[in-house]
Amino acid sequence: MRSALVFLLAAGACTVGEPRPLPMSGFDAGGRDAGLDALVDAGSLGCVEGSTLDMPCASDEQCQDGCFCNGTESCGDDGFCKPGSRTCDDGVDCTMDSCDEEMDRCVAMPDDEVCSDGDACNGAEFCDLALGCRAASPLYCNDEDSCTVDSCDPAVGCVFSPRDLDGDGFASGACGGDDCDDDPRFGRDIYPGAPEDCHNRRDDNCDGARDFNDRSCTPDNDDCGTAEIIEGPGTYSGATRSLSDDYALGCKATGYDAVFRFTLAETQDVRVTASGGPGTAVAIRRFSECAAGPDLACNDFSPATVLSRSLPPGDYAIVVKQTTMGVFDLNVRFEPPTVAPPVDRCDGTTLDASAGGTFTGMFLEVEDDYELSCQSQARRDAAYRLVLTEPKDVLINARTTGSGFTSTYVSLVTDCADDATTVQCRSGSSSGAEIRRRELAPGTYYILIESSRSDAASWTMDVSLSDPAPREPGDACSTALDITGGPQTATIQPVAELDAGASCGSSSSFARDLLFTFTLAETRDVDLTVTSPSSFSTAVALATECGVSGTELRCRSGSSSAMQTFRSLPPGTYFVVVQTTLSSGTVTAQIETRPPTPIPPNDICSGAIDISGGYFNRDTLSGFEDDTTTCRTGYPDAFYTFTLSRRSRASITVTPATGFASYVVALRDGCGASRDLECRSGNPAAIATDLDPGTYVLVVEAPAGSAGDFDLAASFFPL
Repeated sequence: MRSALVFLLAAGACTVGEPRPLPMSGFDAGGRDAGLDALVDAGSLGCVEGSTLDMPCASDEQCQDGCFCNGTESCGDDGFCKPGSRTCDDGVDCTMDSCDEEMDRCVAMPDDEVCSDGDACNGAEFCDLALGCRAASPLYCNDEDSCTVDSCDPAVGCVFSPRDLDGDGFASGACGGDDCDDDPRFGRDIYPGAPEDCHNRRDDNCDGARDFNDRSCTPDNDDCGTAEIIEGPGTYSGATRSLSDDYALGCKATGYDAVFRFTLAETQDVRVTASGGPGTAVAIRRFSECAAGPDLACNDFSPATVLSRSLPPGDYAIVVKQTTMGVFDLNVRFEPPTVAPPVDRCDGTTLDASAGGTFTGMFLEVEDDYELSCQSQARRDAAYRLVLTEPKDVLINARTTGSGFTSTYVSLVTDCADDATTVQCRSGSSSGAEIRRRELAPGTYYILIESSRSDAASWTMDVSLSDPAPREPGDACSTALDITGGPQTATIQPVAELDAGASCGSSSSFARDLLFTFTLAETRDVDLTVTSPSSFSTAVALATECGVSGTELRCRSGSSSAMQTFRSLPPGTYFVVVQTTLSSGTVTAQIETRPPTPIPPNDICSGAIDISGGYFNRDTLSGFEDDTTTCRTGYPDAFYTFTLSRRSRASITVTPATGFASYVVALRDGCGASRDLECRSGNPAAIATDLDPGTYVLVVEAPAGSAGDFDLAASFFPL
């Protein structure tokens, strides 16, 4: 409670408490002092504080000075005016009390500062004129912004700090900061400049590269003696960078390898996936046979996945092999032991379909064990065995189910692990994939079924066998027309039958083929000309065995009359497969031979020119043949190779010497590679890329009509 009295003094008024001189005049007729009354009257007209003090008086009224704030004056017993008093204290401690003379009233003003307890977080206390100091509502410190951490400081109130949930001193990258992992469970040791942990599958230093993707991490599990211990199921980071080529796997003979080791305490299924892109393979071996094998399972698909069923307790090795030094993720799963269904693998236990019939199964019961020649994707596959003791006409139709559009692939092979032994591989959609083989020779075959979809559920396969029916000339391998002595004409049969098939031919269920043969007694150059009905696409393949696509020397498709030249064909019997979708008409084939001419060494991959030291030369595609398929098909090609001892920048340019043709340059990681690492076309065609140590193959191609001289420039700059 505080008071501040306001005293308003007129100019010339006496000082408070100072005696005022009496007026020198007499009393009026009424007994009143004329001078006093005049002063009182004058004072009553306005406030002149203290103007009546100590003046002679006969009543209290005579003593009033007209001021409110100093109280009510009174006439004393001694006949003189006495001062009055007034207090404006309202009894409330937090108010500032004062008197307003002009309004003739007491005034109380709240003073909130008197009520403050010094803690801003519990709210700003305030002064109520009637109740005194009152508490306020606590502060609500929530700015509705997920990128701030909201708190309250007693001194200043609400504080909204940039989010740093893990408390490492770096603001979250999701909110504009530079901390790549702000999770308080994992990220306290993850921030820019932190040391990289090469095995925790996190980017510790926030440079965008985790584990072995970070160049500061170098693997040391180079061989069986330094194998990295895997404590149990999970996903592990790995790399072959700086490691050597120590062990040959059954599915991949050469490359850089890393070795892991795990122990089973009980019999379990073990599934391992190495995700490292094309050129990555993975194998499981007993650890006692870690170096030499054999493999219990090996796979080089992408991603490379193996399953070893019912492995007994013991120590095992996992070997990951890569064509090019790189990084990979290794996923290891332990599952209850199972017995392989008889349709999962090609061996003596494979389910026999030799009696024909309808066969069904679920893809969840099988694994991805084999690669089909007409299917490049890694998909689960089913296998059946077909044993013929005499020639049979065979019809196989397979259908698969899955969500969305589904294609089915069916392949007939003699060795499931070698797609070069493919007799035929076909695809189909709603009506299924169908293989029709007339007079299939005695022997043991396997039927492989895959779907185009990774979520495929089931398959159904119908197999029928019958005694061979008579075949028209040129309609089958057994009736192939001999063109050694001159041209032969075959009639397209109305029934769609595909006996041999050409790898570059149509996959339509209406495709059919005609067969021709010729024999060379000595090495000769051969011009093969095939004439078919005009304006229709025709595929022509030359093979050393009829009906075995893996023996094809070349396959090209075109329309109407087409000629191919084969240089220096060695002595032997050859088969010409002409595949078409026409249902009528005739096809004529003939050959012309002449003395052999040399094949340019780099017309085939095994004769590739070494350009490891850099290369600047004018070369040619004139007289070259089409030996491989890059991002273009049907183009003559030339091969080059180079080896890098360390990571380098490769700069390669191919420019036609004349003309405006678009050339093609493709980069692969070996002669056996079926996929391009890089493929560019143009005039010029150029590749500029960073490569890990290793041996690479370069393929130069151009359209047959433009294949001539070109300038090849290749440089390699260590990084």
